[in-house]
Amino acid sequence: MNRLILMMMIPAFFSCAGNGTNQTNKEDAQNTQNSDSIELFMEYEKTEAIKVSETVSRKFTYLDNLMMVIVDFKDGPMNEPDPFHSHPHEQISYVAEGDVLVIIGDQQKRLTSGDIYVVPSGVPHTVQSLTPTLRLIDSFNPIREDFIKK
Repeated sequence: MNRLILMMMIPAFFSCAGNGTNQTNKEDAQNTQNSDSIELFMEYEKTEAIKVSETVSRKFTYLDNLMMVIVDFKDGPMNEPDPFHSHPHEQISYVAEGDVLVIIGDQQKRLTSGDIYVVPSGVPHTVQSLTPTLRLIDSFNPIREDFIKK
């Protein structure tokens, strides 16, 4: 019975969703940043790295409300995790290369290439590289103003 109700609701959902599509697209177009005023592409090899420490560097790009940061760790594995830190930004991170121990609050997990972890706003967290190299792709909302040189 529930499956039948769901099947009947799907066409109605799509017809309702379609009714507002044109209006939403017009509103989005008005609220979108001018693509002439921002860098639309980031070529990794052509982007200058910011040295965070002797073994950590980062490259990033951002919009008004979203930032993506590529963090490279070298000279691993680390003997111990980095110091804990927290920030008001929401964070989602993708393990692009290597193995890492991620500690978020009182939970920890070993992750490897292809895995993702989520850090809610204000929660203390840290990482420990478990391989010679580690690359994390971090996304932040709002953007990390503290990362931007002004």
